[in-house]
Amino acid sequence: MRALIAILFVLGSLPAAAPPASQDRARTLVERVIANQHRNDRALYDYERVERRVSYRDNSVASDETYRLVPTGTGRLSLLVKRGDRPVSLDYYQKELRDWREVLRHAVDPNDPRELHSKQVQERSDRKRAELIDAIGRAFHFTWLGEEEVNGRKLAHIALDPDPSFQPTTRETEMLRHVRANAWIDVEAGQLVRGRADIMSDISAGGGLAGKIYSGGWFKIEQTEAAPGVWLPARTEYSIRGRMFLFSFTEHKLQASSRYRYIGAARQALEVARRDIASGKFFPGDP
Repeated sequence: MRALIAILFVLGSLPAAAPPASQDRARTLVERVIANQHRNDRALYDYERVERRVSYRDNSVASDETYRLVPTGTGRLSLLVKRGDRPVSLDYYQKELRDWREVLRHAVDPNDPRELHSKQVQERSDRKRAELIDAIGRAFHFTWLGEEEVNGRKLAHIALDPDPSFQPTTRETEMLRHVRANAWIDVEAGQLVRGRADIMSDISAGGGLAGKIYSGGWFKIEQTEAAPGVWLPARTEYSIRGRMFLFSFTEHKLQASSRYRYIGAARQALEVARRDIASGKFFPGDP
C-alpha cells in the first residue's frame, strides 16, 4: 500500500501519439522531478508537521484524527492531538512527548542496538523507495499535454502511460505496469504540484493467492513548498478495492498535512521535545 502511494510523489489520458519533441521535453522535466524528489524525501526526516487522517466508509466518515508528526532521527513518530474536534487531554499529550523524548535519547546514542536496528530498517525502506522512484523514469512514456498558470506559477501537464517494454525488478516496481497517471509540474522549480494515478488493471500479490487490488482504484497527491527548494506532501487521498486472501476490503483515506517546521536531526529534536515537556503546554493541532 505504501509503495502504491509513493508512486504519486512523482506521478501525476494520453493521446494516441505525440511528436518526439514533446515526448523529449516531458521526459527531461520528469527527470528533474525525480532528482528533486530524492532530495525532498531526505529532507522530510528533518521536519515536523500536522497531519489530519480521515477514513471513509460508505461515503461517510469512519474516523477522523489529527496528529503531530515529529522526527526521530530514523523516521517519524505520530503524536495524537485530536479525535474529530476533541483534543486529547493534556496528560495524554505530555505522555506522548515523554515517549518521543525516550525514542530520541536512544537515537542520539550511536551504539544503542535499538538505534542501529532502526537505521537498518530505515535504510532498507529508503532504498526501496529510491528504486521505485528511479524506475518511474523507465516505466512510462511521457507526453507534454500543455501548460497552465496557477497562482502565478507555470505548470506543465504531463501524461504518463505504461511502457510495454518495461521489465520490473521488484514487487514494488511491478505495480508501475498497472498505473496510468497525469502530473502537473512546476516548470521553474521542477517539482510535482499535484498528480492523479488510476489503476488500469488488477495488481496481484503472491500470484493472486495472497491478495489483489482491483482495477478502478485511484490516488491523488498535492505538494507544497515547505522551504526554499523543498516540496513536501500537502494532501494525499486514495480509494481502492481488493481482496486479502479470502476477505474483500475497501479503503478510502485522506491525509492532509500542514504547518511544516524544520527541526533537524535527532539531537536537535531532543532539545525540542525537552522544551515542549517543560512548557507544560498543549499543542493546538489545527491542520
